[in-house]
Amino acid sequence: MEQINIGQTYRCQPVGTKKHVEGTIEKLYLNTALIIVKACEEEDKEWVFECNHRMIVTFNNIHAAIHAA
Repeated sequence: MEQINIGQTYRCQPVGTKKHVEGTIEKLYLNTALIIVKACEEEDKEWVFECNHRMIVTFNNIHAAIHAA
């Protein structure tokens, strides 16, 4: 995985979700990041909403940067 940058959007799987989401990094911690979820699968929408669209994801579950066109 390349360097993880605040403000960049990634495809990742936060703690508690069943599928991958697209989220923008808001804050970095030692082994995790706080993301703001931008897009998710229908089955995870309720959980994402309960978390106010902010979720924790481990660095191991951040898979790919999403580049704006």
